[in-house]
Amino acid sequence: MPGLPHFGHAGSVAWGITNAMSDYQDLFSEELRRTASGVEARGSSGWEPAASRVETVAVRGAEPVTVEVIETARGPVISGQPDGAALSLRTPARVERTLGFEALLPLLRSRSCADVQAALRQWVEPVNSVLAADTSGGILQFVAGRVPRRDRENRRWPVPAWSSRHQWTGGYEELPASSPHPFAVSANDRAAGGGELLGMEFAPAHRARRIRELLEGAGASGGLRLDVAGMQQIHSDTQLGPWPALRRLLAGLARGGLSAPAVGLLDRLLGWDGRMDADSPDAGAFAAWRAALVRGIAADDALAGVHAPTGFPALFGPWTAPVSRVGFALETILDDGARHGIDVARAAADALESTAVRAETPWGGTHVLHPVHALSDTGRAPAVPSTKLSGDTGCVLSTESLPGITDSSFRGPVARYVWDLADRDNSRWVVPFGASGVPDHKHFASQLPLWAAGDLIPVLTDWDLLTKENHERR
Repeated sequence: MPGLPHFGHAGSVAWGITNAMSDYQDLFSEELRRTASGVEARGSSGWEPAASRVETVAVRGAEPVTVEVIETARGPVISGQPDGAALSLRTPARVERTLGFEALLPLLRSRSCADVQAALRQWVEPVNSVLAADTSGGILQFVAGRVPRRDRENRRWPVPAWSSRHQWTGGYEELPASSPHPFAVSANDRAAGGGELLGMEFAPAHRARRIRELLEGAGASGGLRLDVAGMQQIHSDTQLGPWPALRRLLAGLARGGLSAPAVGLLDRLLGWDGRMDADSPDAGAFAAWRAALVRGIAADDALAGVHAPTGFPALFGPWTAPVSRVGFALETILDDGARHGIDVARAAADALESTAVRAETPWGGTHVLHPVHALSDTGRAPAVPSTKLSGDTGCVLSTESLPGITDSSFRGPVARYVWDLADRDNSRWVVPFGASGVPDHKHFASQLPLWAAGDLIPVLTDWDLLTKENHERR
């Protein structure tokens, strides 16, 4: 690509991004009808023509499939029938007819934080939280992209396409920017993402708090250094953010009703340091207890209603499956569960009993890489070595798992960079697999062991050290 929208260095300035978690796409409930002149959609001023065409999709080993593609004034129809109820999707990129790639070349010409911000004013989506720093000492934190101004109800559920109240006005929200000193932190958290102005759901603040804590402690006795090695330490930090809340739950349990093995596990967990290291049996014991806790809460009679069929297709399973949702909402349930009739303490005690006799597997024994590939269901996905991982959901080293469902990690850092503005040759990076997407290439998975271990490798920009690869066109 002719640019670096994500993690870039242009000599005197460097930048990095993460998702701002903004809400900038809307679903509209459409009413469609087919007439002699084509498909029509009901808009705020009555029935209006909708664009319609038929596309043919070639299928290997089978007959071609024809698909009718319909687009209303709101956007493409993604679900439903052309003669009844349907859903359309409205996105800034479709409305503006641009992806924001106009920002890429100006980014490469940037020489300061202000230049980076000016270039990214042309960015559209995804909406990103950006950190930039330059050799003059400038630090800039801002959100880049387009978030439409519209009714707040649009963020919550599909809104009627025929309601004038819910139409986009054509304007976009003013995006926040600041020059924090001495440092800035962004970890998909509410503060870095613009808060209620731009979104509804953000990542918990655990990672942002932990990064800030480590930076504030830099230079103190035992603290990290503000250099490349120190930043690498932050990237690979395994302290579990939610652990204090879960520890309080354990500390408050009545021991009288527990068996001796359960009391032993309780004492073991209360003495654990909360670090999700792959070689830690204590982290493995905690994860086993947490998984049992999640399943126990999900089975509580107070949540019986959420196990009823939702009526949604299997596609939406990750957002509707009770056990996975309890795992995501565990901290909220710890705080508010009793108010809704959930016996969290009983579930915690039962989880101790059920895991006390089988809590010796190190965390890395079950917390392994689970790469999701487009061809995973066909048996044709590229083979990736089985890899033990440290970290977890809620760690700075965010190798996410689904407590109660699986300890395997299906989502993690897509890249880790440390830019050294004083000496670019001292910069470091790593990606999850390798620099090549070709399965039989030597660099298809060459970085995987380093990524899993929290290591980084040098960023090479010296032309004398780089070799051009010539590929035959096929």
